[in-house]
Amino acid sequence: MKSILVMALSLILIQAKAQENKVVRTGPNGGLLKTVQNYNIEMLHSISTVYVYVFDNSLNPISNNGVLAEIIFCYAHDVCLNKSLIADNRNGFFVTITNSQFDYCDIHLFINGKDIQVKFNNSIGLAEN
Repeated sequence: MKSILVMALSLILIQAKAQENKVVRTGPNGGLLKTVQNYNIEMLHSISTVYVYVFDNSLNPISNNGVLAEIIFCYAHDVCLNKSLIADNRNGFFVTITNSQFDYCDIHLFINGKDIQVKFNNSIGLAEN
């Protein structure tokens, strides 16, 4: 009986987590927004450039000064490409890419001694008709 209860609770938690990931929020710059720890990370991209912005819980921009940032693009057949994100003058980051058809990307930020990681699925198809 105890194992059935544990399995049922596990299933409920898995379903709740799956539903949570389906929520799409739009950030202040019009990109996808995800919350990780005490930060809101926004990612948006065009055909050749990916932008990343970091905000606090109130969506106030966090300075990119001293922040280490990397992005890993993963494509079909488990091919991944690591690139450093470049700080821009708007408290954000950017990187140029030659192939925007990645399946997903993992963003790694090192902010105030904390390692912040967030995964975004490629959403470029949302803007295409």
